[in-house]
Amino acid sequence: TLAEVLRAAGYATGAFGKSAPLTSPLDLGFEAFVGQVDQALCHNMYPSKIDIGHGQLNFDLLGNRGKRSRELCMAHPGQYNYTTDVFHDSAMSWLEDVAGGPRPFFLYLSFTVPHAGGWEDAPYTTEDGAPVPTDLQYEHKAWPDVEKDHAAAITYMDGKVGDLMRRLDRLGVDNSTLVIFASDNGAHLEGGGHRPEFFNSTGGLRGHKRSLYEGGVRSPTMARWPGVVPAGRWSDFVWAFWDVLPTLAELSGAPCPPGLDGRSIAPTLLGEAQAPHEYLFWTWPGWPPAAGLGGAHTPSGYAVRQGRWKGIVRHCRGLTPSAADSASMLLYDLHVDPFEALDIAGQHRGKVLELVHLVMSNNVSCQCYQC
Repeated sequence: TLAEVLRAAGYATGAFGKSAPLTSPLDLGFEAFVGQVDQALCHNMYPSKIDIGHGQLNFDLLGNRGKRSRELCMAHPGQYNYTTDVFHDSAMSWLEDVAGGPRPFFLYLSFTVPHAGGWEDAPYTTEDGAPVPTDLQYEHKAWPDVEKDHAAAITYMDGKVGDLMRRLDRLGVDNSTLVIFASDNGAHLEGGGHRPEFFNSTGGLRGHKRSLYEGGVRSPTMARWPGVVPAGRWSDFVWAFWDVLPTLAELSGAPCPPGLDGRSIAPTLLGEAQAPHEYLFWTWPGWPPAAGLGGAHTPSGYAVRQGRWKGIVRHCRGLTPSAADSASMLLYDLHVDPFEALDIAGQHRGKVLELVHLVMSNNVSCQCYQC
């Protein structure tokens, strides 16, 4: 894991917030952990218990023992324990201990907002909007409650990021710390009633979270390292999360494990040119549902991007891509059609065949990981 690589290189390592798919962070390179290892339990932001150290559900949130609801938690925010606060406060306490110490540090702070969620314990309560202690400056907006909560959850998290940045400065490590801020997917369309169209959260990109279109797999990232990462620069270099480990290994001087799909994007971060990926590949359970399956157990589909070209196969015919996929692949030219409005597979059969051959020759799988 990334934490194992950096810990072996002499880093103090701490994880706070959602750790899934790591179910035992302290056995996988992290020295400290407070958060939630179960993906399903992360969807409720006022649970009665979370995880600490090696255990699960072994950290009592005493404020959340009784009845919880949107009305109660917003009327008396100081009486309840909001997980964003718990994760952040635990992370900042750890940071205060390690920053400026004999070892460099790696802090993985994984907030679970914005996300559809419930106000009590998952999975016993349904998702009901985007739980947050207060609607802040959006309280009197003429918006649906779920959209006020969604906006407030983002602004509330932004305040925590601001606190982190101020602490780095106060602790004297601001100029020697790389901060990366990213999302794990595109705009969500989940339980609770939030609609990504309300705030134009995809910026017009087609699709949303769990979609193979750009609105599902494409999201912005920000990186800051004063004097090292050029400030005020915008990059359209295409990369993916599997590039994070090799990137941070290179920047830390740690050896990178062999056999990874990812590659370091350190040159791009440092303002230098680098060659693009040969291709990027994603899988997800097929969407829309395959005919006759009633929306259940749909075969996985995949998307492949090579430069300007993006191919989507909604439903694989087997466990791996096959030549037959060329008959159903959708093709988009993202340079002229970033919103994937026009399928041009019929006009570019050669490119379709090339993309299908590419994924077949690289022995990739249609099976969806952690779905």
